[in-house]
Amino acid sequence: MRYIKLINVLILFLLVFQFTHLKAEVKPTLLRTVSLTDIVKSPSDVRFNPDGTRIFFSDHRSENHLLQFDVDTPFNISSIDFNSKVELFINGTDGFLKPQGFEFNNDGTKVFVINNAGNFQANLLSAPYDFSNPTRVADDGFNFKTDPDPNISNNRAVKFNLDGTKMFLIDVSSNKRVVEFNLSTPFDTSTVSEGNSFAISGTTTVLQDFSFDDDGTRMYVIESAETPGTRFIYVYKLSSGFDITTATFAGKVQQVFEAVGSDGTNGTPLGMGFSEDGMKLYQVTYHTDTEGNRDRIHEYDLSCPYGIVICENETASVIGAQVEIAKNVIHQNTSIIFKRFDWLRRNENSLDLNSQNIKININNPILASLKNKLQTSFKDDEYFQASIKKSKLPGNKKNWSYWSHGNISFGRVGETPSLKAKDIKTKGIMLGTDKKMTNNKIFGLALRYDNGDVDINSHGNEELGSQSLTLNIYGSLPVNDKSNLNALLGASFLSIDQLISGTITGERNGRQVFTSFSYETEQNFTKYDLVPYGKVEMGVTQFSDYTDYGTASTNSVESHERLTFRTGNASAGFKFDSILYMEDSQISRNGFLEYIADLTPDIDHHYRNHIDNVTIKNSIKRYSTNNIKGNIGLEFLKKNGHTIGINYERFQSLSNSGHTESLLFKFGKKQNETTNFNAVYDPIQNNRAEINYLKELEKFNLKLNSNYSLFTKIPDYGVNLEISGTF
Repeated sequence: MRYIKLINVLILFLLVFQFTHLKAEVKPTLLRTVSLTDIVKSPSDVRFNPDGTRIFFSDHRSENHLLQFDVDTPFNISSIDFNSKVELFINGTDGFLKPQGFEFNNDGTKVFVINNAGNFQANLLSAPYDFSNPTRVADDGFNFKTDPDPNISNNRAVKFNLDGTKMFLIDVSSNKRVVEFNLSTPFDTSTVSEGNSFAISGTTTVLQDFSFDDDGTRMYVIESAETPGTRFIYVYKLSSGFDITTATFAGKVQQVFEAVGSDGTNGTPLGMGFSEDGMKLYQVTYHTDTEGNRDRIHEYDLSCPYGIVICENETASVIGAQVEIAKNVIHQNTSIIFKRFDWLRRNENSLDLNSQNIKININNPILASLKNKLQTSFKDDEYFQASIKKSKLPGNKKNWSYWSHGNISFGRVGETPSLKAKDIKTKGIMLGTDKKMTNNKIFGLALRYDNGDVDINSHGNEELGSQSLTLNIYGSLPVNDKSNLNALLGASFLSIDQLISGTITGERNGRQVFTSFSYETEQNFTKYDLVPYGKVEMGVTQFSDYTDYGTASTNSVESHERLTFRTGNASAGFKFDSILYMEDSQISRNGFLEYIADLTPDIDHHYRNHIDNVTIKNSIKRYSTNNIKGNIGLEFLKKNGHTIGINYERFQSLSNSGHTESLLFKFGKKQNETTNFNAVYDPIQNNRAEINYLKELEKFNLKLNSNYSLFTKIPDYGVNLEISGTF
């Protein structure tokens, strides 16, 4: 009986928790209000530039202009510098009066304005988000109150999707709907054709403005009226981004304004806008019929990105991070295996092909070919260029050799219009065995384990932890005396934990198969010893379905469907490793230049939220199609074992502004035949320094390493002791 009562209490507790969890209200919290009296007369809409250092208003009653002001503290309306006013006057000769809504294109070089009468104007800006030098765009010939849709009663707002191929207007009074138009040329309204429309129900007053979240899966509509009364913000979920035909009602919240007027009343609500990260809402109000003390701007805090009625995690960014983890597993395995090919070709005269080493990688996880310049081993007294083939192998070289490789990597995937930036860290170890066969053929097997962390740069404190185990089968076939064809086939098992503020909210498993081929000539060209190469990489990954339970504060439970997707890239470039020999030392001039084409197609994933149980489709697009990576360095080595080196490496996206760069220093001393000492310092990556000490004890290697982050208030450092065997 005692246990039955306990079970009943637990069930009651769970029911109460679930009820309160689902019913938690998500609404804006008013943070501050700033008067615009005699500054912006009858404000009707508001926008910020992406970094929040400029704010823009439209004035729909007394002046035909848009206004621009500087903001001293980004996205903080109390720091608006009203002395920095810049005006963009709207040409009223063609009947354009009383501008209402306005919107920028995706890079801020064009601004569109619309009014009640359906007149539409566009201006080109000589500098992004700067009204100082506008150029009027020729009239497109449309009046959006009569053409192409004669049934639109009044227009007060305009919006676009991310790439400018869709434009949306709001029909505010008799029809009360959002109307969609297709643009055959992005952000060119002269190429418009009418598409779908979506009716807004439940309101008895006029509509004023609407907005989307950053990926178009939520739509917000506000109502307005000149007479006092309760006004609401209506929220809709779109199962497909910017497709208003998939919209379903999610709920509404009352608009709340601070009474700061001398008459103690609130202003009439008009236009709205969000901060770049979606964590703040802004809305303007105006003084009915004339300018007055109710012309104001209001700033709200949101409990999560675009958190009105519902809070959802950064779903697209989380799924995008899971895709990056899968791509990174493939990248790490192929990168290490192909370095093993280079090492074998470089050392094919050596009797002992066993290799135990530790590496540190600094990389961008999008790339599928990584050239790492931090080596913890040195060449013996016999110096030779890596690209030149030596004599054929002795007979005893045909035995199996064993090797190990450990690595730490860290990189960053930049922010896109629909995905947050991500910081990625990975560490792992690979154990392998291979055999030199007749005619210089190579066959081998390798097993790799790694774990990683992905930190999504959002206000949701979302991160992912991953583990993977991969089996690789690899081989190399000489095509002729001066070229080789290298091949790899791998299979991985993955496990991913999703966390919010350190709490696991979901678990997902995956598996993948991948292959990679490279063709590399050993023929040197020009006096700089250029060695051309090409590489292709392909993979298929399948993730299981899973549920993200969220936390009580996010009020979000999401069920994700199984996801299968393909990844791939192709690259081509050339290496150089020119060595200048001197009496007791040598200087290595090395590096590479590589073009990388990411061939990964768009990846569609589906999920549904517990609040409305509507299935939503989001598409993950590759970060950058065209990329280039370059590395250049010098290394000075003396026969007594001292070495010093410096390398600079940069990855540059040719499709957008993303890039990654590294500056690497290397100092080393080969103490004797069985001891290595290395110190590595990287001033770009948080001034990280690492010291490695390797001691060979017969068939065992003893390694002691430490790292330290300089110039930080709370230094990050650690010491590791490793023992590995050589067989």
